[in-house]
Amino acid sequence: MKPLILAVCCLVVGSTIAPAADFATETLDATYKLFNKDSTATCLFVRREAPDTALYLVTAAHVFDKAKGDTAIIVLRETRADGSYQRRDHPVAIRRDGKPLWIRHPTEDTAVLRLTEAPPVPVGILPMAALADEARLAAAGLHICSAVFVLTFPERFEANDAGFAVARQGIIASHPFSPVQTYHTFLADFTTFAGDSGGPVFVAAADGHPLVIGMVLAQFRHDERVTMEYEERTIHHPLGLGTVLHAQFIRDTIEQAATPAPADTK
Repeated sequence: MKPLILAVCCLVVGSTIAPAADFATETLDATYKLFNKDSTATCLFVRREAPDTALYLVTAAHVFDKAKGDTAIIVLRETRADGSYQRRDHPVAIRRDGKPLWIRHPTEDTAVLRLTEAPPVPVGILPMAALADEARLAAAGLHICSAVFVLTFPERFEANDAGFAVARQGIIASHPFSPVQTYHTFLADFTTFAGDSGGPVFVAAADGHPLVIGMVLAQFRHDERVTMEYEERTIHHPLGLGTVLHAQFIRDTIEQAATPAPADTK
């Protein structure tokens, strides 16, 4: 029984939208769909503290690997005067001369694209502080059976024609949950699909803002092979479980992406 990575892709930068009303809306505003013809998934926008003005697009590394070509499209949302939303597909470069523009974590399935140009419309962005480290996880008191929330685009599905992510709920399904440096991933009990990769797994922090505890990476299923006299079949049985990477590794990758390469310092 093997975990299946969930096809995906993502990118974008820029100004922020108006403050959100609650922790779930704040997370939703910063969550976007990213796709090209070979890869569709979920991504999250994060910003480091000043003076860094870049926007960091985070998703699963396999999302970028699966996306062929030099560009992908992020589904932005533009607010209309009446408060409704207009979908705005925005192409972003993911390779240059065949070389990746994203930074990949050295051991984990997460990657970050550093964007320095503002997107064509305001976007939601979470602060770096919203990504849980070991101390914030401990303070939150999370453990097996704790409730968590997820925002993704399962099987490319969008909540509406404005391109919003779909919200779901689950629980932490594995123990031990920490320490993070020993247990890099954990299981969450929710039905997982292709397109979920890169989606934030989050809870409400004590201050009422979001605490992103991880990123969806893969699904689990049981494959049953049925052999008959004139036919052979493989039946896939979803187990309703997802693999989630701890947010600490997202933090580490953002810091890596924020550090100029030697060639950039000349």
